[in-house]
Amino acid sequence: MDFQKVYKYSQNLNILYVEDDKQLREETSDILEDFFLTIDCAENGQVALDMYNNYKEKTSNFYDLVITDINMPIMDGMVLVKELTKVNSEQSIIVASAYNESSRLIELIHSGISNFIMKPLELSQLMDMLYKISKQVSNQKELIKYRESLEEKVQEQAKEILYTQQISIETIANMVESYDDETGTHVKRIESYTSILVDNMFKTDDCPPDLVVTVPFAAILHDIGKLLIPKHILNKPAKLDDAEFEIIKTHAKLGGEVLKKANLSFREKFNKDSYLKIASDIAMYHHERWDGSGYPEGLSGIEIPRCARVVAIADVYDALRSKRVYKDGFTHEKAVQIIKDEREKSFDPELVDVFLENHEKFEEVFTKLV
Repeated sequence: MDFQKVYKYSQNLNILYVEDDKQLREETSDILEDFFLTIDCAENGQVALDMYNNYKEKTSNFYDLVITDINMPIMDGMVLVKELTKVNSEQSIIVASAYNESSRLIELIHSGISNFIMKPLELSQLMDMLYKISKQVSNQKELIKYRESLEEKVQEQAKEILYTQQISIETIANMVESYDDETGTHVKRIESYTSILVDNMFKTDDCPPDLVVTVPFAAILHDIGKLLIPKHILNKPAKLDDAEFEIIKTHAKLGGEVLKKANLSFREKFNKDSYLKIASDIAMYHHERWDGSGYPEGLSGIEIPRCARVVAIADVYDALRSKRVYKDGFTHEKAVQIIKDEREKSFDPELVDVFLENHEKFEEVFTKLV
């Protein structure tokens, strides 16, 4: 056996060697030290098991290889192997066995152990076994590193795609606000208000964790339908007449249908909904009212998608606070009182309660992004 071939695969591995015979343990460990990165020795199974668990606790890793005798005091190799495989079913183990232990070897084989070396140990036999096992373990470690590296690259690319998507959506949303004679910060405020509400909903009920991210992200597009409304109506500096108001109201349905169509295209391609499904529900229904007096469909109570009920509060708070060509903005206290008064009228009472518990955060967002 070419010792360099062994060293090629063993040099970065950590080994636990278990042998009750002190002389054999010292002689063999002297040999092993030349091939492995580290070697820890134990005189019986119990000491070895303690060392194994301590090593895992300190390094967050397992030994790459365990070599153990069978006949030992306190805890023998049979019990040790069973305990190790309970902790790590993938642990690589070499069992050193005397010829008179064949019945015990059969038991180990049935438990899944297949690497045995016969005692007394011969150097060539030992090197052959170490080459075989070290190569397997080393290649497995490299495969794990490759997979981890690949996963990191995939996650990084996914982040880049998501960030690009977010920028694109914010750009579209800012176009809407610019078209509606806004500064564009309205979009960021709506996203932030919505985050506050869904974050606290998740703490108190069964709101799915993915909605904590998706709903605020989708809320950015709540007014996309305004792009289809004549600009002279959107920016009229006086009160709208009845006909103009009916035209304004169509932005909810128009936006919802545009986003719904986009989601259907996504669904045909990937056989699942995207965030566009939630965005469509928000755009379509964020002007519905809890008592059924809203638009475009006059839905009431829990008929209104929950995501739209959330954005309704965020949108109204921001509208109350914001200065328009036809009005000055209300104070935070006045806006809070109006939303409180509309509990069970315009808004979901449970969501109003969440808002009231966190209204100071709304004021912080408005002050920061006004």
